Amino acid sequence: MVKILINGATILTLSMVHDPVIERGYVYIKDGKIIEVGKGEPPEDLKYPELLINGAGRLVMPGLSTAFTTVTLYPFRYRVTDVDWEYVKEFLTTLTRTDVYYLAAMAFMEMMTRGITSALVTDIYLDNVARAAHDAGIYVTLAPPMNAGLDDFNPENEVRLLTSRWHGKVSEVRAALLTYGEPTEEFTELLSKYRLRGYILKGEGVKEGLDDVAYINPKSSVPNACSVIRYGDGLGRWSEGEGLGIGVRPAYSMIDVVRDTSLRTGVSEIDVLHAAVVTNNKLIGHSLGPIEVGATANIVMLDTSSPPGWPPPRRIDDIVRAVTHGDLRVETVIVGDNILVDAGETLTMGSEVVMKARSRFDDKVTEYLSKK
Repeated sequence: MVKILINGATILTLSMVHDPVIERGYVYIKDGKIIEVGKGEPPEDLKYPELLINGAGRLVMPGLSTAFTTVTLYPFRYRVTDVDWEYVKEFLTTLTRTDVYYLAAMAFMEMMTRGITSALVTDIYLDNVARAAHDAGIYVTLAPPMNAGLDDFNPENEVRLLTSRWHGKVSEVRAALLTYGEPTEEFTELLSKYRLRGYILKGEGVKEGLDDVAYINPKSSVPNACSVIRYGDGLGRWSEGEGLGIGVRPAYSMIDVVRDTSLRTGVSEIDVLHAAVVTNNKLIGHSLGPIEVGATANIVMLDTSSPPGWPPPRRIDDIVRAVTHGDLRVETVIVGDNILVDAGETLTMGSEVVMKARSRFDDKVTEYLSKK
């Protein structure tokens, strides 16, 4: 049994059952679940955890989720502005499954240090992406892409590997399926066969007869009853009730996405931030969400004790603005009963992973980019 107490922090709960902001509050976690959230000193029976985290001068909020992301494009994020496997097709043909593990590990390390705790990932060799996510401790839904123009890539084989090794067997990994453009008969048959959630990327319109499907950057409007995810240029069309994701960006940061979406649409940052925590996790099928009693622990602690965080904000509008504009340092990340980040450093993956990844890719990526 693991018992964790965070005490004396300002807490942005993003909850509908607790106060949205709790000053000088505490969060008590036992076996990966939030047992109690409150203001002031914790009750006597909660004061002796196995791990006590001093929250003074810290802002605690829920971990963020990205509802659309790729990892094999991560080395090209400074140049590629959209999900474009055709651009890196030659590079992808050189990758082994172990290579993809290290690409995913590097992407997940950045995401965790930016407060992201769950993601929808669509890519190749997702069995190894699942292994990287499991090692990192981040929650993922993995959707092999169909109709993406990738030669010698068998999406059903990836689904088979995911469902036999991960889906339904490991709580933090779920399988799904994505199609690019119009859904094919094969896509609908695979969804039914494996009973998976489906995603349609840049489709022309709603496909009748498909249940549990979300539309990612649809080319035309879809009924309000449909689930929609926006990323990239599509963020300008985002509206409340929809999800949002990174896609491919120079920084794998959902804070950047939240700020960008609010600026483009005029929707308040608190509403977009809520979507990045609550709506996204619902759309990708994970139980992570706000800070509230009974929920799986999904905690990000930000440093407001010194610049750029100081002085600590108190009003909810100021807190949200500090999160979205203040470039606050992510100090600690907790998911379930695992501490993924401490003192700003990833605990589950470290310098050894970075060194191995760089030894595999430094020359290869530099050579490839020099050709483009």
